Amino acid sequence: MCAQEGAFVEAYLPSLPATLLRLLNIEVPSFLPEPIKPLIDTFAPAGVERIIINMIDNFGLFEITYYKPEFIISKSNATVLLSTKNPYTLGVLHQIMFGGFDYEPNGFHLLKYMQKMGKNSIFIGRERDLKRYDGGAPSIAKTSDMNTWIEAAKVINRYDLSWLHYLDFEELYRTRQKSGVQTPEELIEKLIKRTDKWILSMYKQLRSKSLMLVIGDHGRYKIDLNYQGKIAQWRAASVPLLICLYKP
Repeated sequence: MCAQEGAFVEAYLPSLPATLLRLLNIEVPSFLPEPIKPLIDTFAPAGVERIIINMIDNFGLFEITYYKPEFIISKSNATVLLSTKNPYTLGVLHQIMFGGFDYEPNGFHLLKYMQKMGKNSIFIGRERDLKRYDGGAPSIAKTSDMNTWIEAAKVINRYDLSWLHYLDFEELYRTRQKSGVQTPEELIEKLIKRTDKWILSMYKQLRSKSLMLVIGDHGRYKIDLNYQGKIAQWRAASVPLLICLYKP
């Protein structure tokens, strides 16, 4: 199913850490939820030498369907709908780093575990998120998406796992409220199209056997938007997602 480009898969969000480890040929701790099998079946045989995660706040099934970011859609090898009780930014970060909400007592932390197993990683994002979730693994604090993207060009081919967090929307949303320049919907569309172009440029830079992942969440907190009718219903039913783009 997943081997067909554009295929949709449903999976449990806390299965993502085991999936990342398996794709990088790292032993998976037995207490973690099983990896997402269709992704393993699709990408492991081709070989994955590095993984680049682009985590985008306020980006989910609704946004990719409604705004249609051209490059991400055209290059997608698989789209995974991520089932979770907490689809917001910090909840998603927690579930990926710790393998869910139940495994933190085991001392598991994705980036620390990778380091222990001889793999390197870099986490680029907002400073307070890094302090909370980098686990002491290498990280670089940036204050804007532009700075994160510029830094990405330096790191994406140097690490086994590069994690880039794009989170401009909330800050620009607050600015918009003060200035009244743009609606939230216009901001979302602008940022999605901009980030789509950035991901295209990074993809061109990548070495072969790289797997680029786009992870979308519901943002740091709930924001009321002005969608009406069926469109509003579709957004209310939206779920976080994972889009896979493999460079052979």
